[in-house]
Amino acid sequence: MTISFKCKKCGKNYKVSDDKAGKKFKCRQCEAPVRIPELETDDFSEDWEEPEPEYEAPARRRKSSAPKNKSKSKGRKKTSPGSNQNKLIAGGAIALVLIGGGLLFLFSSSKPGGGLMKSITDKVDVVINSQLNKSGGNSGNGSAASDIDNMKKIGQAFHDFHDSFTRFPPADAHLVDGKPLLSWRVHMLPFLGQKELYQRFNLQEAWDSPHNSALLKEMPDIYQTEGVNQAGYTSIMTFSGEGTPFTGDKGPQMRKFTDGTGNVILCVQAGSDKAVPWTKPVDLPFNQANPVSVLGQTSRGAFLCIMADGSIRKIPAGIASQTLKNAIQHNDGNVTPLF
Repeated sequence: MTISFKCKKCGKNYKVSDDKAGKKFKCRQCEAPVRIPELETDDFSEDWEEPEPEYEAPARRRKSSAPKNKSKSKGRKKTSPGSNQNKLIAGGAIALVLIGGGLLFLFSSSKPGGGLMKSITDKVDVVINSQLNKSGGNSGNGSAASDIDNMKKIGQAFHDFHDSFTRFPPADAHLVDGKPLLSWRVHMLPFLGQKELYQRFNLQEAWDSPHNSALLKEMPDIYQTEGVNQAGYTSIMTFSGEGTPFTGDKGPQMRKFTDGTGNVILCVQAGSDKAVPWTKPVDLPFNQANPVSVLGQTSRGAFLCIMADGSIRKIPAGIASQTLKNAIQHNDGNVTPLF
């Protein structure tokens, strides 16, 4: 079971296991002391959660043993009632400004992913819309605008997952005897408003077991992609393999993106010819020699992608291999912005 709560000072959201109820720790965002409340009902819990450090109170300073000089108080000038009133008015005005600013900060930070992520994604909307409209328009199962909206929601869900488990979901999740069972797309369902669908999966069975196969046709609309007509198939995938963030059976942590979260691709909408069953734990294999080749074909001249900071960008179909390679690798020290 998990406990959902937020920092009272900055509004950052947290989810921790119920065995930490009543403990204290420092907020990762503002470093204010936070006390974990008692258990509230939340059925979703996974093995990716990492323990939060307990808050340690700072050591108190020892009071000086030197006697205080009380003689100074005798020479203080008495203030008039008028000056005190002016100070109160000025103090009240400052307090109103601070309270207003604090409320604005809390309002933006309380949203999933935080206010910073929202501002980043909003700023690129106009750029992406104009670029995609120039490259070909609204062919296939959905418009460019709806695809952008879906990718924004998926990007936000990635960050909600990270806020809950201190890491992104792994590409090969729930390994049993070395065999991956279900895709990261399945484990993102609770963060996409699909908790009930997630609870219907048998997490200890493979994606193509009789039980889980029956859920293939119930793919959420958010995974629908342009040009993919086969039911239960999607082309929304990560890059996986050596050198990518998604290597092994554990998802990457934000702090591991040393090349900068705004410079690394988290997820991509590949061509329709690369579509896979949405529950199958398979993604785009990273080809270091020719990374563009695994993206497939597109009628728009570009591929939408989600960066690790949650922003939405496009990968031109004619992008240089080295530029794309740098954007896929998260900690190789080579930084080349996509645009």
